[in-house]
Parts: sequence; structure tokens; C-alpha cells
Amino acid sequence: MADRRFRSLPEVETFLVAADDGASLPVYALGRRPGAPALLVGHANGLAAGSYGPWLAMLADDFEVFAYDARGHGGASWPDGALEAVFHVDRFADDLARVAAAVTARLGGRRLYLAGHSLGAAAALRLAARGGALPWAAALLFEPPVFPDARSPHFTEAAAKQTPLIARSARRRADWPSPEALAAALGGRGMFRYFRFDLLAAHCRAALRPLPQGGYTLACPPEVEAAIFRGARTADTWQRLPAIAAPLHFVGGDPAMPERGWVSAVLPEMTARVPGARLTWLEGAGHMMIFEQPERCRRLVLEDMRRAETGLVRRGT
Repeated sequence: MADRRFRSLPEVETFLVAADDGASLPVYALGRRPGAPALLVGHANGLAAGSYGPWLAMLADDFEVFAYDARGHGGASWPDGALEAVFHVDRFADDLARVAAAVTARLGGRRLYLAGHSLGAAAALRLAARGGALPWAAALLFEPPVFPDARSPHFTEAAAKQTPLIARSARRRADWPSPEALAAALGGRGMFRYFRFDLLAAHCRAALRPLPQGGYTLACPPEVEAAIFRGARTADTWQRLPAIAAPLHFVGGDPAMPERGWVSAVLPEMTARVPGARLTWLEGAGHMMIFEQPERCRRLVLEDMRRAETGLVRRGT
């Protein structure tokens, strides 16, 4: 259920958004430039808004930045119930819509832009695929894990990589003596070996909440992280992609990397299924590209917003 006092970004202004099933989502406002273009950032599975702290601070040089802890992560709370229902992709899409509406109301109706990473990007795609007006003017989506159907040429690779990922997530060690101990354990291993040091440290602080008896535990419990990965495997978002009416910009990790993820493999096909979508590759980057190449990712967000602003002005909106 999470400790309601814990915040993954404790040093910034926070307000809460309530979901219709009782979940409570902390939203963080990095308002160094009030009146600047507004950007909402959605995080990856197993992380939290605070995991991106140094990157959010970089973005705050150009944007009025908002980020939030998704249900099951950081300082968010969530209701009791079957994990498959509480953490269904539609729940994440509903939460994103509510957070975006709350942020837009706070902005007085000013335009909002979205940058979603992994789970945050998949929630945006799900919301777009369900139809209706979208709460953002443009969206930049970093590797949304939308699982392909069996007709995709990359289905076998995706299944072969997603199955052990689910198992590893369920086995994660939950309790740690300190964030520093978690950083020492993660540094140099797997995807974390490419993280910039300050972002790895930020992630370990944001991913662990203190226990009353001392020590820390993962703010996203292993069983929750695994359930979300299982949900990505069984969701039907892939089949819904052609119904998306708004153009989107996908960003993918380098498909030539030896340890490429399945999302990098399916991204060209995913992009082709969304009318008007475009795709940018980040050479030398993996699925956790924001943590590996934060400045390059910041520039992409800024360039995308400027492109969108130019288009909106030309259309007179």
C-alpha cells in the first residue's frame, strides 16, 4: 500500500491526485520557470519520479516540469485487490489522464507536453488508443513496452526476453540497509552499468522507502513490478495502435546493441502501426537511455516541443 509520508522527490512542491479506485498519486512541481512551456514526465516500471531527479532538474531550465509517482511506485498508494486488476494498463492510462487534468487546471489551461518513459510511455499510448481528446499538445515516448501480437516477426524475440524479465522482477531483493548499499549492488551490473552516477544515486534514493523498524524496502514491491510486466505481455494495446489519431514521436535505443531489448526490436513496426508517428534512434543507448544519455534526451524533448509549438502556431491553435 505504500507509506503516504514517503515522497520520491521530497525537496520539491507536491500535490496529490486521487484515482477513482482509491489510489493516491504524488505529483511533483519543479517550477523554476513559471510561465515556461509545461512538461509532464511519466516514469518506467520499478522506478519513480525521483529516479529521474537530476534529469528533471535539467529539464526545468527550459520547462515548468511536473512528474508523478505511478501507482505501485515511489510515494503512491494503491488499493487492495488482485494485482492484475489494480495494475492493469487501463488503470495507468486512467491515472495519467487524471494527473494531466490536474496539472492543466493548475496551469490555467495552458498547453501541456508529455515525455513518457517505458511504463509512462505505454500508459500514454493506451490512453491515445482508447480515443477521445488527449490532454497533451505533443508526446515524446521513450521505448513504450507494447507487446506485439503473434503475427509480428519480432514476437518470438519479445517473448524470449520478457519471460525471464518477469521472473527476475519477482525475485528481486526487497529490503536493503541503505540507498548506498543498493547503489553498490546495482552499479556495474546489467542495465545499471551504463547509468550516469548521479542518476543511479537518485534512483536508489527514490526506489527505497524507509521502514519503521529501520532499514529500507523497495517502494515498488517485486510482486507489483512483476505484475506490471505480465500485464504488458497480455495487454491488447498493439492491436489498438492503428486507431490512434494523434501523431506521436517514438525514441528507441540502439537496435545494434548486443543486449538490445525487445522494445528496440519492435519499435519500427510499432511506429508504422500508428498513423503519422515518427521514430528517432539513439545510437549507443539502451532502454534506459534517459539515465545513460540525459543531455541528449533533454535536447530531444526541447526540440520536440519547439517543433510542436511551431506547428500549432501555423495552424492557429
